[in-house]
Amino acid sequence: MSMMSFTGPYDSSDMSAPVELVNFGSIGFVPNPQVTVRAEVEDGTARIVAISFDYKESSLQLQAFASPKGQNIWEEVLEDITVNLANQGVSVRKENGPFGLEVFADITNQDGGIKTLRMFGVDGERWLLRGTISGKTFEDLEVKTFLEDIFRGVVVFRGELPLPPREILPLELPTGAIVPKAGL
Repeated sequence: MSMMSFTGPYDSSDMSAPVELVNFGSIGFVPNPQVTVRAEVEDGTARIVAISFDYKESSLQLQAFASPKGQNIWEEVLEDITVNLANQGVSVRKENGPFGLEVFADITNQDGGIKTLRMFGVDGERWLLRGTISGKTFEDLEVKTFLEDIFRGVVVFRGELPLPPREILPLELPTGAIVPKAGL
């Protein structure tokens, strides 16, 4: 029951990128009434560090990072994530998925239950978009596909700001509502 299929995520300069977007600064996405969107704020700084999409007891968290021109950094970042998690005693496995190499991590909750996170990334022009999915998606193909389609429909606005590699690209709350396409 997917409404539309994308082949992104996209760079803002990409002519085939979706146009009707909700814009959170460096990350724009196609609005969807079926999801709840949350801005995740860093403790102490009030800086928005991620955007999460909640859908049917699952969630997709998005973060965009700066990367050097002409360089892909996802595999290096993935390696660091894997090592960090393994050092914390977290069970980690790498798999190939629809976006390339991804990692699954089984994290123990406070109540002793296991929460599985799935992390994947796509390198763009001077940016890296990382998605983290958690929740019931692992048993539910419809939810998995739905959240992957949200990721595919994302447009990254890198901007000209010089930032060190792996710095989170600036996020902000949207000022208004959806801007319709010209001529509609």
